[in-house]
Amino acid sequence: MNNTLDDLTKNIVPEQTILFFGAGSSIPSGAPSVEKIISKLKEKYGIDGDYTLTELTGLIEITHDRKSLITFLRSLFVGINPTRGIVNLPLYKWKSIFTTNYDTLIEESYKAADIKLKVVTSNFDFSGSTTNYDTIKLFKVHGTIEKDICDGDTSRIIISDQDYDSTDDYRQQLWRRLEADIGESHLIIIGYSLSDPHIKNIIDRAISSNVGATKISLVLYSHDENRAKLYERRGIKVYFGGIDEFFFSLARQCEPVSCEKNHDYLASTPELRPITLNISHAIERESNFSAMFNGWPASYSDISNGFTFDRSIADDICNYLVNGEKIVSIILGAGGVGKSTLARKILTKFFNKDYVCWEHQADHPLLSESWCKVAKLLLEEDKYGILLIDEAHYHIRDLGLLVDKLASENIKNLKLVVVSSRNLWEPRIKPINLYKHGEEHRISKLNSLEVDSLIYLIETNPQIRMLAERSFSGFSRAEKKRRLLDRCDSDMFVCLKNIFASEKFDDIILREYAQLDVQLQDIYKIISAMEFSGIKVHRQLIVRLLGIPARMISGLLDQLSEIIVEYHINDREGVYGWKTRHHVIAGIIAKYKYGSSDQFVELFKLVLENISPTYDIEIRSIRELCNIESGIMSIPDKNIQNELLRQMISIAPGERIPRHRLIRNLIDSEEYEKAETEIRIFENDFSGKDGTVQRYKISLLYSRAMQSQGILLEDRKAILDEALGLAKIAITKFPTHKYILSTYAELGLCYIMLINNHEIFKDALVLLKEAEPNDPDISSMILKFQRQVEKLYQATSE
Repeated sequence: MNNTLDDLTKNIVPEQTILFFGAGSSIPSGAPSVEKIISKLKEKYGIDGDYTLTELTGLIEITHDRKSLITFLRSLFVGINPTRGIVNLPLYKWKSIFTTNYDTLIEESYKAADIKLKVVTSNFDFSGSTTNYDTIKLFKVHGTIEKDICDGDTSRIIISDQDYDSTDDYRQQLWRRLEADIGESHLIIIGYSLSDPHIKNIIDRAISSNVGATKISLVLYSHDENRAKLYERRGIKVYFGGIDEFFFSLARQCEPVSCEKNHDYLASTPELRPITLNISHAIERESNFSAMFNGWPASYSDISNGFTFDRSIADDICNYLVNGEKIVSIILGAGGVGKSTLARKILTKFFNKDYVCWEHQADHPLLSESWCKVAKLLLEEDKYGILLIDEAHYHIRDLGLLVDKLASENIKNLKLVVVSSRNLWEPRIKPINLYKHGEEHRISKLNSLEVDSLIYLIETNPQIRMLAERSFSGFSRAEKKRRLLDRCDSDMFVCLKNIFASEKFDDIILREYAQLDVQLQDIYKIISAMEFSGIKVHRQLIVRLLGIPARMISGLLDQLSEIIVEYHINDREGVYGWKTRHHVIAGIIAKYKYGSSDQFVELFKLVLENISPTYDIEIRSIRELCNIESGIMSIPDKNIQNELLRQMISIAPGERIPRHRLIRNLIDSEEYEKAETEIRIFENDFSGKDGTVQRYKISLLYSRAMQSQGILLEDRKAILDEALGLAKIAITKFPTHKYILSTYAELGLCYIMLINNHEIFKDALVLLKEAEPNDPDISSMILKFQRQVEKLYQATSE
């Protein structure tokens, strides 16, 4: 063997490289080897015999207890700090990092470099805090030394056979993630001995996942020429050396990441660049009128080239943002009314007035702290900027944090244009400051002035005139307007093709579908149904679901051009999103091709069986699948809903929304004991009070009080009083939570029905009216409760 580390490092591209660290990578920093851990445990617990680490620790758990074992194990890792080579690890943007080590040397290296790192130590960590696009992920296959179930944590140090059995689901998800990352990448395994049993398992999995361009390299700290030859026969390159030698060689061959500053307003926040569209660049791209005509949202270049018509509300919103004290415009409307195009027209108007304009890419987290830094820079330079946040219902919490920061520092140099579908926006809890510093602007069908603008567009733009003349040839201007007003007399127009068509829009889409090959039809319909249901569709998920060979992807996308588009989400992790032209079009395909709820159930089961919670986008799919209108909650049978929700909880136990939905279903089905069990488990798994679960506890009690059979009135009142006590506590903690206040009002109705006590209901209405300015949706809640109590009064008087 003549392989040198320089041969390895000169060809490394960090963004396409996965590192997998074993115990040998931590030894230079003072971490104990496996042999030393075994020796110390034998000495401590007086055990003789030739045991492996898993056998020895399992025996100690039986003869002593886990707390004693973990406490002693931790003592062996005290006082170790990252030294020499591993300190350079954060200088490069790796695709991902895996390790079987318990120590926290990697985490400490990143912390010292002030670089963010997402650490996954259990399946609860698949969820959690928002991860930046640029944040590298560290997957700790065997857990981490500072977290264990003996401390009440959800993570465990995986050291005994029982630990391996208990964490099989977690480890399988990490192996699936490794298998997905390996494609077209370079896997470098560092710090193992060839006699280590772990390395054979890792290599076997890597080789079985090797679909083409994958390279696998071993950097081994113990010299073993004979075993190295065996691995070289399997196509694996073997290099001898330690972690220090590896990073020394890499430093000479590969430039570390640096963030050079320039005049770009995002220069000081480079994490925003990959997830933000700069309008000054977007407006210069080539226009694609044909795509827009068929349903894709108008691009900035389409708008700049005059392919869109004016909306009356656009100037109102511009004047509101320029002249008013408020900083947020919230654009709401049904799907297909042109919300995104309107928002982009507004940004184009501001761009032409020398504003700096950006659009946040909706598939990524909204980084409120980073945008606050940008706003301060704008203030310092007396410049104004506009940020468009489409699909804002995904980002309500972070949007609230951004508005809070801007308001608290009185920064008005960054204005926000927020867009969402009304049905997805209204049910969500909005931050208090959002409506204090913002205002809703609702759009629906086209009005007379907008139709005039559309006719003018037809008459003056040759490309549109050529497509529209077939429908309008021979009509006078007045007759054209009359027909367009009739055509647009709904809350949906989706695209110009729909407005000008002489046939039902569904038929246009279905005819287009029928003209595709059968294989393309299958792909189109499953992507449409998934998108319509809230699933975030991307290439790897489709490959898993349909078993499509990776080499065929490019050809399939070419054949589905203008119907399905692939876009970049995270190049380093190899995540590429797929979407149809419009959510409404996806809904049409889903409606006709998945006509029964049974078909959707089978689709949801297939997706959940193939989902990988190690990807942020797939965790988001789990959340969105819980939506009421088109996700799991739209299935009529609650038992099937519950089965799917339990499957979700098993995949990602750190996700709260599936648990919320399950508890709600159990209460509605009067399965009170099961609901109480789920609430207890929830509160055990999550520290701190959860507003949703607090109101479910109240709902559970008043439902029991009103529905339980064979109990006395005094018992029902005692249960209501217990619910009232919980409600008072919840309101103190969440004084503006509209659903807690709504639950309080429902409790008040129960008091009226049971013992004719009106005081609780009156108090609830007062609190709802106080919270009304924070969320316009509360007005409809108040009206609903007033009608309900009127019916009760009428029933009593009769």
